Amino acid sequence: MGRLDGRVAIVTGAASGIGAATARRFVAEGARVVIADVNDDGGESLARALGSSAAFRHTDVTILADLESTVAFAVERWGGLDVMHNNAAATGGGYVGELDPAVWDASLKIMLDGVFYGMRAAIPALLRRGGGSIISTSSVEGFYGEMLSAPYCAAKAAIINLTRTVALEYGRRNIRANCICPGCVDTPLFGLLSQFSRRSRDDIAAQHAIGRLLRPEEIASVALFLASEESSAITGSAIVADGGLTAGLGITGLPPYGSE
Repeated sequence: MGRLDGRVAIVTGAASGIGAATARRFVAEGARVVIADVNDDGGESLARALGSSAAFRHTDVTILADLESTVAFAVERWGGLDVMHNNAAATGGGYVGELDPAVWDASLKIMLDGVFYGMRAAIPALLRRGGGSIISTSSVEGFYGEMLSAPYCAAKAAIINLTRTVALEYGRRNIRANCICPGCVDTPLFGLLSQFSRRSRDDIAAQHAIGRLLRPEEIASVALFLASEESSAITGSAIVADGGLTAGLGITGLPPYGSE
């Protein structure tokens, strides 16, 4: 018997990385999963690989109507919605004094508005189901600043308090809301973020207590826990799964710029 038997889930940004690993894990535990992404090739390929328990839906998280349509698709196909995992992300970066406002706007539109839109679209369906679980992917950089990553850090910090607010508003209606705050995960997004980093891949890996980057499957295991009844007492939480990155100096462990 799977830990998510009979559950219906939507995972955004599910064509690759953490989202794809989560979709695989949810299906393996008995859930039916909508793979929501703008990457049609990747999403359709994953859905085919997962079989009849998965379906791909082209979803642009910057458009509320897209997410509403994806929720309606899940409800029509499988009868309801139990789990919403807001995971889609993309970002630009640079020094704040030089950052193109269009890059800022586009980054927050995906990473913050996309989470709000996912919650906004999912909550009515979750209420009709009698409750459910909202999971959003934040980051340890939601707690700390990081040079050249202002849009990412700002969005991930906002997700934490948005999650807490939803937990307070809907806890007595059996909706739990939590976010996951990973360290550096070996995904396509990590490659994107690395373009703005002053640290090498090896340096970043070494700052984790476990001495390596995290695997998407490790974060998917946290998402599975939050989606299941095993986490029934947990809501409004920011779950840190960072391989010990923040246990010590972690992401603040390099000297200030210009002092090398």
